[in-house]
Amino acid sequence: MSTTTSASQDVSREARGLAILLLFAAYENLLYTLCRTLLEAAAKSRAKASRLKPGIRLFLVHDELKSLMASGRRKLWKSVGPRIVSILAERPARELDMDLFPDDGSYMKSSQVAVFCEIFGFEHPGIALREVWGHIDAIVDQRNGIAHGRLAPEEVGRNYTYNDLTKLMDQWEHRWLAFLDAVESHCMRSAFYLIK
Repeated sequence: MSTTTSASQDVSREARGLAILLLFAAYENLLYTLCRTLLEAAAKSRAKASRLKPGIRLFLVHDELKSLMASGRRKLWKSVGPRIVSILAERPARELDMDLFPDDGSYMKSSQVAVFCEIFGFEHPGIALREVWGHIDAIVDQRNGIAHGRLAPEEVGRNYTYNDLTKLMDQWEHRWLAFLDAVESHCMRSAFYLIK
């Protein structure tokens, strides 16, 4: 086989670029699945909204809050505002919207992970994620570049050697598992969804 043929068939850069997509997909799926699991646990509690932590209550009144944002001042005092107050006093936890995710608009950047943890009352994610915390925004930017056609997988893969990517993938797995351990520890200590 000639050197030219061998070089043209080398897809290692593309593979490294696609590995970045998979890192993103792994933690995106983890957070969405974890959110749903946490909401299901809170919903099974049969608690009234007034007993739920404020972050969890947001899942009960999300539609009303969106309506409030779209309405004028008059509706704040006459319809939407009183409806929200009523819901927060009476609506049971079983009515939590399991399909919601606390989206901050950053599309899974580090600020999104921080908002997720804040809503559920977990410690700052940087504590468990350590060195991976500093890579999240770059992974999102590179993933978006590939997904939206601004960058080819080969261009992203060029930024990583095989060893760099292997190290990042090992850290990614290790730190996200540490994150899950921290969440599990928090949830096991108490009814994480209730006001103490």
